[in-house]
Amino acid sequence: MNATSLNALRSAQPARDPQDEKMEQIRELLVGDILRQTELRLNNLEARIKDFETTVGSRLSALHARIEALSGEMGSQHRASFDDLGKSVLELAERIRKIARD
Repeated sequence: MNATSLNALRSAQPARDPQDEKMEQIRELLVGDILRQTELRLNNLEARIKDFETTVGSRLSALHARIEALSGEMGSQHRASFDDLGKSVLELAERIRKIARD
């Protein structure tokens, strides 16, 4: 009979079967290295993804700032052009008045 002893039940440490230990060693020999390599590759990929996200985020922020700067620049150029146009219209109106008086 393979029943667990009362002392083993009380101490909550079940007796380990030597067969289980051998199977664990076999598993380690067969797939242990592959698992470690896979874990390392995943960690490297996660680090590269994090770096990529940081780089893309900073580039997007720089691009946004540049677009905002260009937008402000274009706005001031448009205002200056409209001011010049307004002055030209006033000058034209003044010339027309002078011509109408003469």
